[in-house]
Amino acid sequence: MPEIEKQPLTVQEGDANVKPGGLSFEVVLEGPKTNEKPSIRCPPTPTLSAEDIEKKLKEVEERRKSMEASTLEKLAEKEKRAEEVRAKKASMPKEGLGDE
Repeated sequence: MPEIEKQPLTVQEGDANVKPGGLSFEVVLEGPKTNEKPSIRCPPTPTLSAEDIEKKLKEVEERRKSMEASTLEKLAEKEKRAEEVRAKKASMPKEGLGDE
């Protein structure tokens, strides 16, 4: 196995906190590598114009109407099938009712 190079640790003593449940230490193994903080920037949010908002609202309305029409079509098909089944059942002769 290759030898792993051991780096010396610099240990700084922190404050010891004495509590009724025991003793706790804050240990800092190493200081910060750099003092500068990372800059976190959010991407700019696009500002929508009135035309863009209206366009999106129209698209949403069209999708809603399309989905509603699709749902109504499916319900109509189911109702048609149910009506066919009822008509077929009504046209069948009644058997096995004990009319002997």
